[in-house]
Amino acid sequence: RAFSTLDAASRAKNEDTTCSSSSQEATKKHVDKRTYLSNPNVTPTALAHSLWKETILPGVDTVIDATCGNGKDSVALAEMLFGQHSADDDNQKSIQPELLCIDIQSRAAANTTEALREVLDVDIFENNCRVLGGTSHAPLPQPRNSNSIGLICYNLGWLPGSSADDKGAFATKTVTTMYSLTDAALMLRIGGLLSVMTYPGTTPLESDAVKYFAEGLAMQTTRDKAGWQGYVDAIPPDADGSGATTVRDAVRTSLERVVEKGVPKQTWRAFEHKPLGRPLSPILITAMRIK
Repeated sequence: RAFSTLDAASRAKNEDTTCSSSSQEATKKHVDKRTYLSNPNVTPTALAHSLWKETILPGVDTVIDATCGNGKDSVALAEMLFGQHSADDDNQKSIQPELLCIDIQSRAAANTTEALREVLDVDIFENNCRVLGGTSHAPLPQPRNSNSIGLICYNLGWLPGSSADDKGAFATKTVTTMYSLTDAALMLRIGGLLSVMTYPGTTPLESDAVKYFAEGLAMQTTRDKAGWQGYVDAIPPDADGSGATTVRDAVRTSLERVVEKGVPKQTWRAFEHKPLGRPLSPILITAMRIK
């Protein structure tokens, strides 16, 4: 009987240890998942955020979230831009940065406003943030201070959770997106970044147009004799098989406007960040003005 009691106690201890190990393993997996999703080596959103952090001048820049949606990117931008500034800071009144958030859907703007109010002091939100609902990204609304626009970002497509009708009515369109990107390119300071999340799985033509536009910016200083115009001429017909040249025409119009209205001899570096083996996954397109 003593042996049986000892054996039962031993089994109970082992079961407790097993349960504890299982619990710890479950917790570990949960933590790992969060790390995984925030790793810039894994997700394009995390990569975008890491690039934004390297670009934004905290307490100085104007930053524009041109398609703010539910406000997740806007919150990340606010934390980068305003940092540890609080309403009690002596220099609060001298802080000049602005976070401008835009969305064509009023519901999205309300969600962004709520998200920002949760993380920002009231004075900073009221004095340094603007959220424009029911407002298109084309033409791109002007910030209060355009002296140092360090980042303009886009997350194309539609608001997560939208109905089929809302997707049709409010999804970003190639023509207006290209017009807005041109506005953005003309606003950015030297060292400023244009960041665009595209969705080739759902809007392939828009995704192609953004990619060609960004590369066209980089081709402004190409040594190719054909110049950026030759690059545009070589853009293939639309990938939908229609034979149309909607993408090529939109890119040409946008780049002509950048050349006509932008400063001379501007220089850009552009990148296409996409996962290999996942052709329908979101793609991050970035272009930085370096001169």
